[in-house]
Parts: sequence; C-alpha cells; structure tokens
Amino acid sequence: MAWRETRAAWRHFIYFLTCIALGVGAVVGIGLFAANVERAVTREARGLLGGDLEVRVSHRLSDSGQAVLQSLADRGIVISHASELVAMTAAIDDRQAGSNRVTQLVELKAVESNYPLYGTVHVEPSQPLTDLLMPSTNLCRLPSNSHALHPSPITLHAPCYGAVVQKSLLIRMGLSVGNRLKIGQATFLITGIIRKEPDRMANMFSLGPRVLISQQGLTATGLIKPESRVRERHLLKVPSSVELQPLLYEVRGRLAAESARVSSYREAQPQLKQFLDQLARYLGLIGLTALFVGGIGVSMSVQAFLREKLSSIAILKTFGAESHTIVFTYLGQGIGLGLIGSLAGVAVGVGLQWVLPTALAGLLDSNLLEQVEFSSSLSRASVLPILKGIGVGLFTTLLFTLWPLLSIRHVRPAQIFRRDIATGGEDTVGPLRGRWGTLRRWRSLEDRTRLMTATVIATGLVSLSIWQAGSWRIGLLFLGALAVAVLLLLIVAHALIKVIRLVSLPRAVSVRHAISNLQRPGSQTTGVIVAIGIGVMVIVAVGVLERSLIRQIGENRPTDAPTFFFIDIQPDQASGFSRLIHQQTGDLSPELTPLVRSRLHAINGQPVKVEEDSDKDHEKKDEKRKTWYFTREYVLTFGKQLPQNNIVTKGAWWKPGQTFSKPLVSVEEEAAKNLGLDIGSTVELEIQGATVTAEVSSIRKVDWGNFSTNFYMILSPGSLDGAPFTYVATVRVAPEQEVPLQQVVVAMFPNVTAINIGDVLDSFARILDRLSLAIRAVALFCVLAGGLVMAAALAATRYRRLYESVILKALGATRGLIARSFAAEFALMGAVAGLIGIVLASTLSWAVLHYIFDLPWSLQPKVLATGLALTIILTLIVGFLSTFRILGQRPLAVLRHE
Repeated sequence: MAWRETRAAWRHFIYFLTCIALGVGAVVGIGLFAANVERAVTREARGLLGGDLEVRVSHRLSDSGQAVLQSLADRGIVISHASELVAMTAAIDDRQAGSNRVTQLVELKAVESNYPLYGTVHVEPSQPLTDLLMPSTNLCRLPSNSHALHPSPITLHAPCYGAVVQKSLLIRMGLSVGNRLKIGQATFLITGIIRKEPDRMANMFSLGPRVLISQQGLTATGLIKPESRVRERHLLKVPSSVELQPLLYEVRGRLAAESARVSSYREAQPQLKQFLDQLARYLGLIGLTALFVGGIGVSMSVQAFLREKLSSIAILKTFGAESHTIVFTYLGQGIGLGLIGSLAGVAVGVGLQWVLPTALAGLLDSNLLEQVEFSSSLSRASVLPILKGIGVGLFTTLLFTLWPLLSIRHVRPAQIFRRDIATGGEDTVGPLRGRWGTLRRWRSLEDRTRLMTATVIATGLVSLSIWQAGSWRIGLLFLGALAVAVLLLLIVAHALIKVIRLVSLPRAVSVRHAISNLQRPGSQTTGVIVAIGIGVMVIVAVGVLERSLIRQIGENRPTDAPTFFFIDIQPDQASGFSRLIHQQTGDLSPELTPLVRSRLHAINGQPVKVEEDSDKDHEKKDEKRKTWYFTREYVLTFGKQLPQNNIVTKGAWWKPGQTFSKPLVSVEEEAAKNLGLDIGSTVELEIQGATVTAEVSSIRKVDWGNFSTNFYMILSPGSLDGAPFTYVATVRVAPEQEVPLQQVVVAMFPNVTAINIGDVLDSFARILDRLSLAIRAVALFCVLAGGLVMAAALAATRYRRLYESVILKALGATRGLIARSFAAEFALMGAVAGLIGIVLASTLSWAVLHYIFDLPWSLQPKVLATGLALTIILTLIVGFLSTFRILGQRPLAVLRHE
C-alpha cells in the first residue's frame, strides 16, 4: 500500500523530500568538514608543529638552556631554530635616494638551513630555500625588475641577504621579486614568493604579511635586544629509536628554569583545533535548526496528503482496516521518503566539501584549510558524519510525521461519506473540523497515545540537539532558545489572526480577500510564520552581532584613543624617540610606559608549576582558564599614577611621594580571583632568572577596551630597578600625519615596531565579515527551509485557492485583482514573519553581547530593515512561483468538475 500510494502521488512529496534534504545536507556538510579537517591535522601534525617536539620560549635561551639542547643534538636529535617576531620593513628605491620609503608591518620569521624538519616550504621560483635566503654574490647581483632604466646588476658593499615574502606584501608596498627591503639595520633582496608554509601558526588575526629570512639575516638586523618581543622556537626531529613521550617529560624538566613550553606534534595547533571544533559545532546547530524548520514542512506535507486521502482512509476502515494498520502504512511510507531525502541530503553535504574549505580558508592565516579535501574512498572518519546525517534525517522524519498521522484514528467513514453526499464532493480542505482539529489543539490529555507521542517527540528533539552539540548544556540551551523562539512566533501569529478578526476589513477587494485568507481555517499561516521567522532570526542575528561588534570596537572607541603603539623602544632610545615625535608633530610628546616580562614563581610562598600540562584535554573551560593565569607570561610595569579607566575596587593605590620599604603590586580583579590573591598576599615574579617578591596592596578593575596600555600587574616605583626593560609608546596624531610619522620612526629607529590601531581594527572587521559570511551561508539553509515550508503550505491549500479564484473570475474578477490579492496575502505573511524574526534577532544579539561579550547592545536599523525587506521579497517570490498557474485556470473546466 505504501509503495502504491507513493508511486501514484509522488508529486505531493517533492517538498517533503526537499525539506529533509536541505537539513540533512547542512548537518552532513558540517560534519564532513569537521572530520576532514581533523584528518588533515592528524596527517600533517608533524608539519604543522615543525618537528616531533617543540621548545618555545619568549626570550633567548641562557647558556644552560643551550647546553641542554646541545646534549640532545649529541644524542642524534636534529634541532632547528626558528625566531618569530613583529617588525617594520621599508622599501628601498635606488632611483630616488632620500625619498620617503613605503613602510609595512610584517610578521618576520628567521630560520636555519635545515628548516623545515617536516613538510615543505613552497616558494616561487622553485629553488632550495637555503639558496634564496643565504648571503651570496649571486644574490647580490640579481637584476632588479624595478630598474628598467638601469639594467646593470646591483652592487652592494654590505652583506646581501635574501628574503621570501607573501604576495600580499608585494601588493601592499608596490614591489616585485628583485626589489630590496630594509629590515632593521640590514638590507634584503626579495628572492621569492611564499606559497605554502607548513608550520605557520594558524591565527584568525594577523598583524601583517609573512617575511621569511635566515638566522644570519636576523642577527644583521639588530632587532633582537634585551626584552624584545620575540617567540623562539626550537624544533626537534627525534630518531625512531627514541621514545617520544619520555623525552618530552625529560626536556620539560631540564628546561623548567627557562620557562619553556615543550609540546609534541600530537598537540600541534591546539588553538586551531579548538576554533574549528567550536565553529563546526555551532554551524552544525544552525544546520540542525534548518532540519527542524524543514520538519515543519514535512508535517505540513503529511497533513496535505492525508486530507486528500480521507476518502481512501474511510473506505479502508469500512472494509475492516484497523487505524494502527493505516497509521503504520503511512508511517512506513514517510520513513521511506525520509531515507530518500536523507540520501539526497548526503549528496548535498558532500557537495559542500568543494565550497566550505575555500570559504573558511580566509578566516585563518594558515595553509591548513587549503589541504582539506574530501576523499572519494570512504574512511571511518567520512562514514560517521554520513551515517549520522542519515540517522538524524530518519529520526526527524519520524518525529514530525507521527503527530499528524495520529489523527487517522479519529477519521469516521460515515462523516466522510455524508459530507460528500451533502456537498457534492466539495473541496477536501479542512474536513472533520471536530476531531481533525485535535491536530492543532490539545483537547484531550486523556489520549495516552497522543501524550506518549508528544513525550517521544520532545525527548527526540532534546536527544538530537545534545548529539549535534556534543554537550548536554549547549544542546539544552540551543533547544530551549529555539523552543522560546517558536513559542513566541506561535503566540504572535495566533494574536495576529485574532486581531484581524476584530478589525474591520478595508474597502480594497484585494486586501480584504488577502486578510480573509490569512484567518480562515486551514490557511497554514501559523506554520509559515514560524518557519520563515526562525530562518530570519538566525541570519539577522548574525548580521546585527557583526555590525554591533564592529561599531562598538571601531566607531565607539574613545576620542583620545592613540593612533599608534610603538613597541620595543630601548631605554637608551627613549629620549631620542620623544624628541623625534615632538619635532614631527609640533608639540605632542609620546606617552612612554616601561615594560618588563616575567612569569609567576610563587604565590604566598608556594611555588607555581611553570609548565602547563598540555595532556589535560579533559579539563573544563573554567579550569583551563584558571591554569592559563598561572602559566602565562606577565608584562609588568611600574608607575606613580593610576592608569586611565582603572578603578581600585579593593585596597588603596600608593600615595604621591610615598616611600616603599618593600615592593607593592596592584593586581587586575579577574587575575586576582583566579590566582587566589587578596590584599596582603605575596607574589613572587621571576625576571630572567632573578626574582622579585611583592605584596598585593590593591585590586583594580580594568577597562580592556579603552585602547590604552593596560596591565594585569603594576608594581610600585623602584620595585623593578635594575631589571631589563623596554618602553611602549602611544601617540595620537591626525590622519594626514600617520604615514609620514611611521616612515620617519622606521628610518630613525629600525628596531621599533609601529602598530597602527586603524589597521588593526580594519583587520578585525575583515575577520568578522568573513566569519559572519560563513555562518550566514549555513544559516541560509534555514531561510530556504522556511521558503519550502511556505511552498508546502500553499500546495496544501492549492485546491481551495483554485476553487476560490475561478468563483471570483466567474463573478467578474480579473487576473490582476486575484494576483494583487495573493501578493497582498504573501506580503502580509512575510511582513509579520520578518517583524517577529528581527525582534527575536535583536533579542538574541542583545543576550549574546550582554552575557558573552559583556558589551552594550546597539540598534542596527539598516540591518533590520534589510532583513525585513528581503523576507517580504522572499515570500512574494515563493508565493508567486507556487500559485501563478492558478491565475491561468479557466472557470468553466473547474466548475464543470464540481
């Protein structure tokens, strides 16, 4: 019976299949992407780290640390040294000596000749990296492409070093291969373009393009000074005969005094893994939302099909068929169709693998996502997301078809046959308004079957949410938020219908007919509003969040916020730097703040474990955050005045002219809470082997968004005398002074790095735009599912609309009048769904900003208006495509049939 019914009425199930396919496609697509990324990370783990083990420090290793590494090399372990830092580079134009040089902030990386230990650096031209980086006569004599008027080779007296750069650097500075750069005190010839760097740390935020040079070149730059901000990475390639884990613990112990972080390739790119895991989780929840919205369409399709099959059901019951037999027949039919829709969704999900890696690659400054590919051979990692998608699709089909199918039990043959005789075969829309109305109303709590079914549906939805989220908390929070949104949409939709019934209808025939269609029984208005409203809520909420964050951090920054941060200013450069800024700006002097780098050594006399145990992957987020406060590097400062926008919440700031018998420290409140510090507690800080013990005298609340130099710990004046320190300077200048000031600072102080706040905010905006684009792309499945639900609802009422339109035509109505009536109905439906959706989106975005980001919410009228307009347009398009054939039907053919 199920097969015959499906074969005879397959057109009725197009919306059914498409709704399931869309939802399953989103779930499978995200699941496969996450699995393929994990597989790529596992496959490229050693290359992503750069070795079997990595020793990372924020300073040059001491002689004892170098001795430890030398002892490892004596045991056959290959070691490669890489230094990473932020620096300024300036273009050299030999044709215009003394002209202003174009400058650019870059991420500099210096490597040794045996780099990389694993993987391959792909450069253009395809030559050994050593030949492109090392100083040689041939490099110095390369002709420059920019010297068309001077074809003779460049002759340099100083050593000439090579540099390979990202193409974006050439574009930003207007250079090409063969041009020269000045970095610090050294000159570099651009010898190639980096296409792939296997071990580049995957970060969403990058301060500038990559420049790759040799360690000899870095030494020549003179950039490495005491307390310079640099990441030193010592990469180890371990022979197969040496066990990795014991060696890891050995190196950690021997380098504990260096505050070194030692990790293995198994923990390569932990931040990348965490980010992609969270992104896949939340995108998967959006896909699940699309599946739930599609479930409404499935339910509507089943209802419409059952209405057309009432006579068949009555006949079957007349011949003795039990209700449960008919229910199981149509349930089997629904599950079969759900399987077909799920398989189609799997195809959609597989197709997404050609799009997602490319779309998300722009989020991370890494080549990893470019290596993500979907293997045609089904591995275990690929099969699991596919099986999960099919299971989710079948389970959703079961949940959303059970409820309408239960109404079959209340179909009475006598009512069907009597109605046919009394009405002469009138339309089959909205029959059995007594018992059939239980589909929409909870009239009988005594109906145990219906109560059990509701329990099964609720349990199933909760289980699906928790399964997809991978966390019962996130799953319940997601389903709770979705349930609240659906409930609000239902309440507003019902309230709208009741208000319409109370309001007098307008004179315009088309509008009057449209309003009547919205409120009549069987109109499916409520379901359509819920489905479209959910999709609009998700997409508009993402847009509001993105714009709010950009506006909060960019447009709402303080009017006195600095234009530049200048870092790595040496003590002997401070006075000269201040004079230079004063000369260039006329009367401004930079705000210089001393910086000292340190790590926690002890708290209240109890030693602190310096090395973070990276094996504790099972730790909760709060525990990891607390551990981070103990193991991180602290940048200290000392001063007399309380910094701007800092508020002392406990204790007292030191008084002007106060003498200190012992060092005092003021601690930021979150750091104090996680470290267990209070007034009177002692903190012992290690600074390059020496220790300073300070007593906590105050606890501060810090406004981290004020674009000033803020610190977790500030010590009293004189506490850090004798410690090696550098200065950071903040300067605020007019926009037209930014470029000249940056150029002259780089020329006079090559080791000083200039960070332009405007460029940083632009990068942040681009990242948010890419991230929101990826989320909106998946959220689009929700809107498409809502459009399909609307199409399914219109298909369910097609015969009623056809009958009404031909009656109107017979009474003199034109096609234009009927088309305007339909358009007004669809526009009203879209306007209501859009209005509710944007209100819910605003509420959701406010909750996220308030409770997660702790930022104020701002109204985004442009985003909200665009969301409302696009929703109305969507409903008009879907409505037109679903009903335009009705406008061409001739009244006589339909009325004769009646």
